[in-house]
Amino acid sequence: MSDPTDALAYAEAAAALIGLPLAPAHLPGVAANLAVAARMAAIVMAVPLTPADEAAPVFVPAAPRA
Repeated sequence: MSDPTDALAYAEAAAALIGLPLAPAHLPGVAANLAVAARMAAIVMAVPLTPADEAAPVFVPAAPRA
């Protein structure tokens, strides 16, 4: 999603697909956030994994400390 028009098109299509009303005034901000998310995802996806890497187990939050 390096092309800003891709983010705009994706935002419009995704909103329509799930029936989410998206005001035209909000579209640039939504598209900008999608572009940021795509850049963050690219950083994560660039990390090489080995066959020894495993998915994390189920997350269980620790109880808050008093």
